[in-house]
Amino acid sequence: MKILGIVAEYDPFHRGHLYHMTEAVRRASPDLVFVVLSPCLKQRGEIPLLSPSDRARLALEGGADAVFSLPVLWTVRDAEHYALGAVSLLSKLGVTDLAFGAETADESLLLRAADLLENPSPSFSAVLKENLSSGTGYPAALSAAFSSILPEAEGLLDQPNNILAVCYLRAILRLKLSLRPVIISRTGSYHAAEIDSASPSASAIRDCLLRGSYVSAFEAVPSYTADLLRRRFLEGRIPDERVLDALLLSRLRSMTDEEYSLLPDLSEGMENALRTAAAVSRTREELILSLSGRRYPAARISRLCACALLGITKNDTENAPFPDHALLLGLRKRPEMTALWKSLPVPVITSFTEWKKTASPSDLAAWRLWAQCSGLPDTLPFTEKLVSI
Repeated sequence: MKILGIVAEYDPFHRGHLYHMTEAVRRASPDLVFVVLSPCLKQRGEIPLLSPSDRARLALEGGADAVFSLPVLWTVRDAEHYALGAVSLLSKLGVTDLAFGAETADESLLLRAADLLENPSPSFSAVLKENLSSGTGYPAALSAAFSSILPEAEGLLDQPNNILAVCYLRAILRLKLSLRPVIISRTGSYHAAEIDSASPSASAIRDCLLRGSYVSAFEAVPSYTADLLRRRFLEGRIPDERVLDALLLSRLRSMTDEEYSLLPDLSEGMENALRTAAAVSRTREELILSLSGRRYPAARISRLCACALLGITKNDTENAPFPDHALLLGLRKRPEMTALWKSLPVPVITSFTEWKKTASPSDLAAWRLWAQCSGLPDTLPFTEKLVSI
């Protein structure tokens, strides 16, 4: 059976996502489409606008056959480990083709880049070390070293989708998988401030929605996404950033020195900078802006904040096992699915009550955080049902 896999956040599912899925299906001609979804926190450490169940429903409406949750210990990570966890899970689900977007949809070039990063030459390592020694942040140092050794790919790692694309290919190489890449050209800007209805930015859509500019946001999404967003805003089932701000600042201001030292992905002095900024910042955004720059990228600070909120430590991330079960969030009713589940090397969990027995503390904490910011009880997700269409 040919199964197309997609790693996504769909916050919210927009016309660009629909094009990506439709084009990947056209090119791969799969029997089934599986999506692995970031659950209650996203890769950049942000809380999503819609719940995992709602985003799973939108993925099914867009053409997916099954949607699974990626454990949070692989979600709130740098691009390399995020891709590694997601690709590992998809491979265990029987996926044969992996679709992802890239600003530079040149498979040969992306593969050479992935191979260089997986098997760095002595000259590459030396240039990277020199750049880091000069005080350059890791992403910038990596990009500069990369361009010096592979000039034809200069600037390749300056684009967010290219970075993830290379990381997906690195995961395939590292795990020695036979997944076939299906690379879809990404048009438009990933972080565009204004909405392009043909190729929108999810962050621009969220900004418009939170400002109350619903018309332009709804024009950039399929009708089923617009309908669901309308219902959730009317119900007040949307996270309140002010609640998140209060929870985060309270947590950071009350943490001990030892708790700070246990945070993952720290560099020298980073915990002191975070503690100092938390003492004077009024919001999460203000805290991140005060720290982000050449040395500390904003996404890295955001992920640190997420880890602090969820109690995730360096030991947790360094020793995180590859996903050994698959929490099913949504399913398109197809008769071949039941037989497929029985043939997989990982158990497919179809109820949140069953999932609670195997869920990590960080996964449960992530659901509680999303519920608290949305004014919902801690019994979420156990009041959620498997989404089926």
